[in-house]
Amino acid sequence: MASTYSSDLKIELMATGENSGTWGTKTNNNLNLVQQAVAGYQAIDVASSDVALVMTDGTISNARNAVLKFTGTLAANRTVTIPDSIEKVYNVVDGTDHAGFTLTFKTSSGTGVLLAEGNSYVIFSDGTN
Repeated sequence: MASTYSSDLKIELMATGENSGTWGTKTNNNLNLVQQAVAGYQAIDVASSDVALVMTDGTISNARNAVLKFTGTLAANRTVTIPDSIEKVYNVVDGTDHAGFTLTFKTSSGTGVLLAEGNSYVIFSDGTN
C-alpha cells in the first residue's frame, strides 16, 4: 500500500512497512511541515497582483505557514486566495498601504474577509470559506 497525504496539511501518511531505510528522512520532512504549520512565517508582497497560495503534498508551501504578513502599496483591489478543502487557522497581518484599495483574504470559492490596513487577524478556514 502506498503512502497517502493528510487532507489539511498535506503531510505524508506512510503505510505500515513502507519506506524501509528512508523512514527517518520522511519523518523529518513531516516534522518540518508541522513546524511550518505551527510556527512558519512568510511576508508576501501583494502590491502588484492577486496572490494564490498553494499547499503541496509533502513539500514546504506558502499556504501552510501559521503567520502571513501582506506587504506593499496596493495598486488595485487585491485578493489573497488559499486552496479550498483545507481546514486551518491563520494569523494574518495586513502590513500594506491600501492607497484607497481593498485587500481580501479568502478560499478559492469563498467570499472571505476584507482586511483593514495595519490590523492583525486570526482567521479560520473551514475549507470552503
